[in-house]
Amino acid sequence: MFKVSSRSQLTRVNNRASRCYIAVVVIFTCLFSHTSFAQPVDKVTTRVDSTLIDSDHGIDVAAGIHYDEDFVANKLKKRGQKVAVFGYYRLFGYGRNMKEYYPGLNPYERGYSVGDGYREPMLSLNVMARPNGKTSFGSELYFFTPYDGTIDNNVFTTNLGINFYGNFRTQHGNFGIRAGGIHWYNLSPFTIGIYQVLDKFTIFDRTPWEGVSNMEKYDAFWSSGSTSAGDLRWNYQAFQGLILNGAQLPGDISVDLFWGKTQANGGLINSTEESFGNPPLNLQSGNVPNYFGLAGDRRVLPSTLAGGKIGRSFGANKDQTLFYNAIFSQTALDSINQDITRAYQVHSLSLDLNVQKINISGELGAGNYKSPTYEEKWGEALMLRFKIPESISFVPLDIQVYQISKNFYNENGEIATNSNPDIFDEIGLTVGSTGVSGQIAQSNQLVHNRRGITIGTGYEFGALKLAGTWSLAQEIDPLATALSYVHRINGLAMSRIYNPFPGGISRAIIFGPYNRKLSFFRGTSELVQTTDADPGTNLAKQRKFFNTADVQAKYNTRLFDRSLYLFYLGFFGSVSPNAEAAPGYNDESYLFVQQHELDVYYEIIPKFILTGYFGVENARGGRFTEWNEETNKPLDQLGTAVGVGFDWMLSENSGLYFRHRWMTFEDRSFPLDKYRGREITIELKTFF
Repeated sequence: MFKVSSRSQLTRVNNRASRCYIAVVVIFTCLFSHTSFAQPVDKVTTRVDSTLIDSDHGIDVAAGIHYDEDFVANKLKKRGQKVAVFGYYRLFGYGRNMKEYYPGLNPYERGYSVGDGYREPMLSLNVMARPNGKTSFGSELYFFTPYDGTIDNNVFTTNLGINFYGNFRTQHGNFGIRAGGIHWYNLSPFTIGIYQVLDKFTIFDRTPWEGVSNMEKYDAFWSSGSTSAGDLRWNYQAFQGLILNGAQLPGDISVDLFWGKTQANGGLINSTEESFGNPPLNLQSGNVPNYFGLAGDRRVLPSTLAGGKIGRSFGANKDQTLFYNAIFSQTALDSINQDITRAYQVHSLSLDLNVQKINISGELGAGNYKSPTYEEKWGEALMLRFKIPESISFVPLDIQVYQISKNFYNENGEIATNSNPDIFDEIGLTVGSTGVSGQIAQSNQLVHNRRGITIGTGYEFGALKLAGTWSLAQEIDPLATALSYVHRINGLAMSRIYNPFPGGISRAIIFGPYNRKLSFFRGTSELVQTTDADPGTNLAKQRKFFNTADVQAKYNTRLFDRSLYLFYLGFFGSVSPNAEAAPGYNDESYLFVQQHELDVYYEIIPKFILTGYFGVENARGGRFTEWNEETNKPLDQLGTAVGVGFDWMLSENSGLYFRHRWMTFEDRSFPLDKYRGREITIELKTFF
């Protein structure tokens, strides 16, 4: 039996809001039903502003409540269909047994649960209604029961609220509106956007939003770096408010306008870790975390984000674009005097051009941040990316150059903006942060207060595909006194234990015996303190260089007439006082990290795939990082993981997925920093 969670008053608020949204839907439906339309055009299916438009069948698919274009299009393609119901059921069983564990975990070193502690739906039921060919509205119903013997943790609510969509075509252009609930939206990389990881990480561990597929998932990863599309919302930022857009306006102009909130200024960003202390943890097995009251009083203070873009597409195939983008964010800091605010704004030009055979994309802009204690300062954000085909160069090249000021600040874009200590002291280490200012970022991932270059290439030898990316970045101003890197080996498993979003949280989760590990959504970072800061100001003495390299090898063959895929992913990253040709470790290094992962996927019989994984990770600190007083050495970490499992396609829309991971970790310089254990997950997923 499901029960609406009694722990939150937001459920009643959401119900009242839902009734308001329904009223809005009715009003707009009446308005749009009398709109004059232009003559129909030939059938075309395309992606326009995160919405799938099928002019033949009048399909308006909300990006926030669908999984991939083909799946939903098949659900809605029946002409005249007024209501569509679709979704998925996901039963996720989780178990762990930690033989060696960090202090504070007892008695939860062994735990078994339905769900891994993240707020993922067990049943997602999507309802979409289309009163006519011009408007639609939908809602996602969220169901979860942890089977923990109580009814208090059972959840039955509207995960996204009720979303309204309207699209209509006139003689002067095509127009759309989105309102209510939560929508999934991107504007541009520097304004509202998500850094796209693609094939930088292993696909051994399934994501909650994955679809159901057979060998197609691994073939797609081998051929293009993509995987099962799954739930497309995770490629976008969550947005709540009003979005208006117009396309094919006179002069081929397109425009977007929006007003509302994103995740950052909706409350999560205000949940900070005031110091690097170890907060109490809620580790109850089977607990369903919630976000109610996550930011305390600040969550209910007025906070808005507004902006938009205007530009046009041009060229013979209309595949070249130039847009002006802008966002304005303002957050009240006092519930009585709402003139006391912190605010930032970003203005940029984004472009995607084809010059001869070279594709040139990028963004050129500026932004600022101000608060009662921080004087407004503007900073530049400049990035250009050149994709050169092998017909021009010997091998295909992907070259990115950028420069981003420490004064450029934005919580919603692809750029990590936590390097400015004056701003960081105000905002703190936020819930969900992936690292601190001196982070070793992925190739092509941007961090402010840096200028740098990234070069990538790839080559194919039949069924063997090789690719590599190298980057070098330098701080513009000497700011980084703390460094960080992501644990790709066992990071997900540790975040499941030390969940970053348990109920009642008010600050970022820092854990481990030395308070150096940071838990974020489906990952774990390591924090490394430098020791060569100025003793009077506690500021860095010199600028640091960040050097990374990614190496990928993907092989596809047949063994006993069955498909076999082998994937190797290697990552190397270093922080040094001087520029280096490649990431490495020497007497002057601050930090060096290397990570190696090997995936194996073999279809032994039709629709049954054996999966295997091996990972090893080593991180070493330099002489200007924190040393252990007992061993008199800097960090020297070794982590390993071995995993086995299977994928079993039960039907066209259903699959059973099993994973078993053995994991070890030891810092040979810090004796308390070690763990050993294993975890098992089993997932049953079916789409309907």
